[in-house]
Amino acid sequence: MSGLEHVDDYPEIPVSLASTSTILKTGAWRSVRPIFANRMAPCSAGCPAGVRIPAYIDDIKEGRLEAAYATVTARNPFPRITGRVCPHMCEDNCNLAITTGEESISIRSIERWLGDAGMDLPDPAADAETGKRIAVVGSGPAGMAAAYYLRRTGHEVTVFDQRPQPGGILRYGIPEYRLPSEVVDEEIARLESMEINFHNNVALGRDFTLDDLEAAYAAVFIATGAGQEKLTGIDGEGLLESGLDFLEAANRGTATLPGPRCAVVGGGNVAMDVARVLRRLGADVSVLYRRTANEMPAIAEEYEHAVADGVHFHWLVLPRTIKKDGAQLRVTVEEMWLGEPDESGRLRPEPTGVTCEMHFDGVFSAIGETADTGVFPPRLRNDDGWLDLGEDGETVDQMVFAGGDLATGPATVIEAIVAGRRAARAIDEQLGFSAVWPAEEPLEVVPPKDINLTYMPHHDRSDDHAAAGATAPASFAEETDTLSEAEILEEIDRCLSCGHCNNCGTCFVFCPDGAIIWDDGPRIDHEFCKGCGICVAECPGHVMVLVNERDVSHA
Repeated sequence: MSGLEHVDDYPEIPVSLASTSTILKTGAWRSVRPIFANRMAPCSAGCPAGVRIPAYIDDIKEGRLEAAYATVTARNPFPRITGRVCPHMCEDNCNLAITTGEESISIRSIERWLGDAGMDLPDPAADAETGKRIAVVGSGPAGMAAAYYLRRTGHEVTVFDQRPQPGGILRYGIPEYRLPSEVVDEEIARLESMEINFHNNVALGRDFTLDDLEAAYAAVFIATGAGQEKLTGIDGEGLLESGLDFLEAANRGTATLPGPRCAVVGGGNVAMDVARVLRRLGADVSVLYRRTANEMPAIAEEYEHAVADGVHFHWLVLPRTIKKDGAQLRVTVEEMWLGEPDESGRLRPEPTGVTCEMHFDGVFSAIGETADTGVFPPRLRNDDGWLDLGEDGETVDQMVFAGGDLATGPATVIEAIVAGRRAARAIDEQLGFSAVWPAEEPLEVVPPKDINLTYMPHHDRSDDHAAAGATAPASFAEETDTLSEAEILEEIDRCLSCGHCNNCGTCFVFCPDGAIIWDDGPRIDHEFCKGCGICVAECPGHVMVLVNERDVSHA
């Protein structure tokens, strides 16, 4: 008989659910045993801060809001901010999307909800005051993060900034419709409630020197950002308006239009912000970019929003000259073509010699930013003029560190936060306080092939989760809303909980020998476990793995 079709004719057989654990212990013949493994979800691995995403999602699901908030802020103290402006690299690695083709879990939306819901929760206080005084220069995301973690250690922290209000790029560079100033104000207030001191309208190199700080403080962290715009090399560059200055004026409420038709030169995030703000002020806006959409450094989401706002894009054009033409500007642009990849890996724009003229009332420069390192002593700079830094932001001066855009050039907010946290940890290690930081060992990432989709509920995700509450381009009101708790819980229900035990009970249900004991969660009784591996195979997020018994006995 070739198959098992005959079993269909068998009569129904009652199945006993009695455990064999009371009569049959494992003995010496078991060759493998299941264990709960400490593994990392790919979303956490994709997050620059390494936030334990499934852990805090599980806490939210079970109503443990304070635990969820503590898990996030251990690595990212500003979920209200990153929940609005982060490019959510975590979602690019979601196993659910990779294995099923469904939309990734909207982690940024969950993080934003948690940040808003937890805004009144207390932040961890230091065990004791250390008596050490730390100076932080720059109150952008890197400086704020460093101040937060250094204060948690127990140091007295003072933040210096050259602008009238703290917040740096968060306040003066990101448009109000993406990150409301009210949110920045409330995050600064959180830091002040932790007794972090802010001194504004004071600048390094003007009001004090690095030597002054080193003499008065135990350590210094510098995060003054990358606030200088690169020169375009366009003939008539003096007729260009600064994109960064325009965004700052817009956030102050003092921006004005040069006229109804405007152009933005560049293809990065600043260019997208400038173009979208101009649209909200009523201008017809064209972005001039020397490559194509495929090579743009701007976050794809921001480009899509700009298109939705009605911004026009002119690809493969490079402005060569700008001249006054009455009340307008006459811009001569040269058509480009794409050649071989350059050092960035993108196709290099090459000139064709073909030119044409375009007319605008104003042209804004947004081709990139660089840091002003002229205020730093030569001993801290390398041959390229940038600060010469180690992996954690250390300089040749033992107690001087730097990070954020000052060190890397323009990057994301979350990357700046990571730099601030890393420098805070390095400063603590230098000062002898490394014990306050948890060990951070690299963990194995759960690959898509390891997860079990059988028990995952599937919901039709509404399209407005990603852009709830979208407003018209004419409005500077926040363009997205925080989701409701019900929507967040529905989104959480889609999570596979890769590498994190969320007490789903699947292992308990399927163990044929009753060797899984439930004690506020699953526990394996290896005295009776036969090593069959069913629990490992059925575990949805592959939290369990089989290990060789010989390896366990030799450990």
